[in-house]
Amino acid sequence: MCIAFIFNSCQSNQSTDQKQAKDTASQSSSNLMQEGPAYDATKIDPKAPVTEILLKTSGNTMAEMKYDQTELHVKAGSTVKLKLTNSAKDSSMQHNFTLIESGSAAKVGPEGVKAGPENNYTPKMREVLVSTKLVGPGQSTEISFPAPAKGEYNFICTYPGHYATMKGKFFVE
Repeated sequence: MCIAFIFNSCQSNQSTDQKQAKDTASQSSSNLMQEGPAYDATKIDPKAPVTEILLKTSGNTMAEMKYDQTELHVKAGSTVKLKLTNSAKDSSMQHNFTLIESGSAAKVGPEGVKAGPENNYTPKMREVLVSTKLVGPGQSTEISFPAPAKGEYNFICTYPGHYATMKGKFFVE
């Protein structure tokens, strides 16, 4: 009888431990769901008005490189059609346009190096909403995406070392 009591007691603790582990797993997956991206750049409404933006890069040195606009404004509910043109002449001046959550440049920018050239130096992070491919001097690329929710966002170039100077604000009004 005493042995049965010990066995039941241990078994009871095991059930409690399993229940706690299950509860923790449920809480963890629920937290992950909350942290997942709320924005889906692929959900373009074909009936939405289109806002066209031409964004150019210039400069042939790290000190000179910049976007020609530091503020972009779009209407909420619109589809953004952005054309990025790299006007540089120096082959080391490769650029992209990466739309990110406001205030996240210091977190996203350095992660571009880790993402590497095979990912256009664009990290896969919740803070990254959309990004163009990398373009070299004299090249252009286009991207279309739905305007995110009303608010202020940032855009940067995630090519290594560029995010600190190649940046701007993106307003959805």
